[in-house]
Amino acid sequence: MQPEPQDTSPAEISPPPVPLRPQREPFWGYDDLAMVVGLIVAGLVLIGLAVALIASFVPSLRADPTPLLLPGNLVIYLLVYVAFWLVIGLRYGRPVFSSLGWRRTNVNLAIAGAGGVGLAFALSAFASLVKTPKIPLPFEEMTKSAWSFALFAIMAAVIAPIFEELFFRGFIQPLLIRTFGVVAGILVTAGLFGALHAPEYADAWQYALTVALAGAAFGWVRERTKSIIPGTVMHGCFNAVSVIALVLSKHTKG
Repeated sequence: MQPEPQDTSPAEISPPPVPLRPQREPFWGYDDLAMVVGLIVAGLVLIGLAVALIASFVPSLRADPTPLLLPGNLVIYLLVYVAFWLVIGLRYGRPVFSSLGWRRTNVNLAIAGAGGVGLAFALSAFASLVKTPKIPLPFEEMTKSAWSFALFAIMAAVIAPIFEELFFRGFIQPLLIRTFGVVAGILVTAGLFGALHAPEYADAWQYALTVALAGAAFGWVRERTKSIIPGTVMHGCFNAVSVIALVLSKHTKG
């Protein structure tokens, strides 16, 4: 008895499995970076026009725009989030925070905070070593009243670290690391971080370099932990030391 011939019609032959393409990390590109920066710049122009309009109706703000600094900064941080939401949320359908590295980590956050405090003291010594000039800082005017100081402290120690880490270490650094490697990606991001903070310090190179070194430390933590949470805590504690130092200096002068 001969065996029945097997049916090998093409319809029943399964094609070999197609290997999955590895997902690009990060999934965004330089066109997305240009889009986010463009949205932020356009928003800053609108904010500038709004400030000018408000000042035209409030003559006192023309001579002293300090009361607008805190709300203006808060609006800028909101603008950064909106830009991320438009690009990452709408274009890719991904959650903003987790995509940018806001992920759970096993790192002890108390140690990260202590690292931020230690970094603040170390860079303060470095700033003295490179003879950083004493210049009037714009945020000193934000501490004239208890209310403005409370808002400033929250912004400096909580809000600013979150959004700056999202932008620099969450968005820019992974893209540069993918292109240039880990060391170059961290250092270039840190250089941008210092350069964008320079106008706050009258463009003194010592301040810009000190901020860049802090950015390099935050970038290294972000790369090692694969999360921006430890670096954000470190950044917040770093800034908190500066806030406390400002209070102590004002108290000493008083």
